[in-house]
Amino acid sequence: MAKSNKPTQSKEAKFKESGLCEHNKKVLLDYQVPTRLEEIEKLANAVNKALPDHDLAFSANVCLEELITNIIRHGLKGADDRFIHVRMSISDEWLEILLKDDAPRFDPFIQAPIPNLDLDINDRPIGGLGVHMVKKLMDDAHTYYDDTGNLIILLKNLHHRTSE
Repeated sequence: MAKSNKPTQSKEAKFKESGLCEHNKKVLLDYQVPTRLEEIEKLANAVNKALPDHDLAFSANVCLEELITNIIRHGLKGADDRFIHVRMSISDEWLEILLKDDAPRFDPFIQAPIPNLDLDINDRPIGGLGVHMVKKLMDDAHTYYDDTGNLIILLKNLHHRTSE
């Protein structure tokens, strides 16, 4: 399992188990991302090492980059002194990615604008396209909130990928 060398914040809530992929579940990555956009590249390198399947690593990295960028820019209003906890696990059937932040309540899968994909790229308003990509790349995406922040759970069915 790859770990970052960043200390876990003492006020950070621990991940709740999703319970959706417990059979033979193995944690591949447990990482603290400092809330600076340039840190996303380091996370992407760690994901690439943890997931040798190039296509799966690509999908995971696209989703992580989109969601972490939104958390930093919108949820945390650019605060660069915080951390986002990322845990990536794999089971026989699922890739599970959990993101935990301490931003105000926000569910991008419900609250983000729905992009109009029929418009020319130059005519589209900004917003919603990244979340749309996350929903398309993952089989399930949910956000939960408690008094410590948001927990985003992304699931990718591994058998679905091999049967296509």
